[in-house]
Amino acid sequence: MLKKTVASLAVTSLMLLTTPVFAEEVIAEYLTWLDAKDTVSSKGVKLTSFGAVLAQDRANYHRFGIRQELDMSDPVFSNKDMRAKLPQWYKAGDPVQANIRNDVMSGRGHYVFVRVMGKNGRITHVNVYEGAG
Repeated sequence: MLKKTVASLAVTSLMLLTTPVFAEEVIAEYLTWLDAKDTVSSKGVKLTSFGAVLAQDRANYHRFGIRQELDMSDPVFSNKDMRAKLPQWYKAGDPVQANIRNDVMSGRGHYVFVRVMGKNGRITHVNVYEGAG
């Protein structure tokens, strides 16, 4: 009886270790070209953080209609309050590759893939990757 109980506990423990308690989910994904237009705020101020550039890109897309040919829409950032949180969500995610950051912040531009992640339908972080186009 003791052997069965120990074996059962061992199997249950292994199942718990391999099952995520809070599974991450993809809330949204989109491709966009980040360039010099996205590195300046709508008030004309040069942006210094990559997260702020992401937010400005979405403002340009949704609010101002400034879109590059390969830009995609997203179901999240048409709302101003959601765009305002984008820098903090980016900061909570993985840092973007240095070459992408340098291209964007210098104004040369770079095509990126943005993945918005969350738990239970709430955004927790944003990751930015090399875009394919």
